[in-house]
Amino acid sequence: MFPYLPGQSGYGKRLRKASGLVVAVIRMLAADTSLWSDDVWVVDSTPVECGRSRETARRNDLAGWAEYGYCASHSRYFWGLRLHLLCTLGGLPVLFALTGAKADERHTLIAMLDTAPEVVAAHPGQSIIADRQYYGRIFEHVLTERDLTLLRPARRG
Repeated sequence: MFPYLPGQSGYGKRLRKASGLVVAVIRMLAADTSLWSDDVWVVDSTPVECGRSRETARRNDLAGWAEYGYCASHSRYFWGLRLHLLCTLGGLPVLFALTGAKADERHTLIAMLDTAPEVVAAHPGQSIIADRQYYGRIFEHVLTERDLTLLRPARRG
């Protein structure tokens, strides 16, 4: 039935080349649900720990990409990556990104919105709920230009 089954490296190469197609299919399936038309999105990031020991950090294949970062919600440092998600209130992922642990959440959100302008254009007047780390006049101005409203707790000072 299958004349050729790729090995592990061949499978990885095909999967990386098809990542754009996978994202497009996921977006098409998501747009077909009732959750896609929600007028409120939630944005946040979470650590993806790749190892705990120092030797693991040195020997791991992610050593050039993963880095040490701090997770305030867990009050600890970790070595790994950070997963950024922009979701509907029902939990449907709209946009996502995987970055180094020290990546600024504001810059990552703007980059995610830049990579998918058709998503933002299809949802005019969208509200985004975020935590305190998403702040700044320039950041809020960039979101306002895209017709997005940022809702977050007030910062001290």
